Amino acid sequence: MACQSSKEPLETWAMASSKLYQYEVCPFCWKARVALALKGVDFEKIEVHPLKKKEIAFSADYKKVPILVDASGVQVNDSNAIMEHVDSAYEGVKLFAAADTDERKKQEKWLNWSEGFVKGIPPLIYDTLPNALKAFDYITKEGKFSWFQKRTIKYSGALVMKMVAKKSKERQNITDPKQHIEDLVSEWEEALAGNEFMGGSTPDASDAAVFGITLSTKGLPAWKLFKGHPGYFSWMKRMSEKSNIPLS
Repeated sequence: MACQSSKEPLETWAMASSKLYQYEVCPFCWKARVALALKGVDFEKIEVHPLKKKEIAFSADYKKVPILVDASGVQVNDSNAIMEHVDSAYEGVKLFAAADTDERKKQEKWLNWSEGFVKGIPPLIYDTLPNALKAFDYITKEGKFSWFQKRTIKYSGALVMKMVAKKSKERQNITDPKQHIEDLVSEWEEALAGNEFMGGSTPDASDAAVFGITLSTKGLPAWKLFKGHPGYFSWMKRMSEKSNIPLS
């Protein structure tokens, strides 16, 4: 994590706007967005050119997304670090329980589970070239890019991600990407065990992570998969209400 010091007290900058450097279809970026939303943090989305990445040229050593630059000028890299940072820096619902507690161990278990969940998303949404192109349609609406840049990103990005998805599928020994995610969704439903959230009556870090990963498929054919699980979709609607992030 790279930081820049600030002499301003927390009360001075907590209400100011932070900046989240992201890709619209990135599940890790969505994890950060959900955490920020649950904490009520005002932030500006900065869409990064996925090929040139000039928007994050200021970041000396970290050239991925998401990157959060909070209102005090602190730079935080990686979705998990961003979630922990905003949880400690801002008031509101606590996403992380105290260290070395049973609740924290449960959160870490499901956060680790979410790492497997997110790895199953690319084989699902980039399985064919038409689906990969659909996933990259977002670039025609997001970011301050020229017409030519948008087309270049869409077609080159779709081709690259289709190859990435194929390798990911082989590496994970996934024979049926849809069924793989279906099975994981069923695991989450069962683990909720009648609770509103994995965190009980309020969302925790694992809820934020899994909801964010799910939201990265919004508007894509894969979105129907999640809507087809009543228990999971009910949980999604509760998360939508808590975070004020719409499902449509």
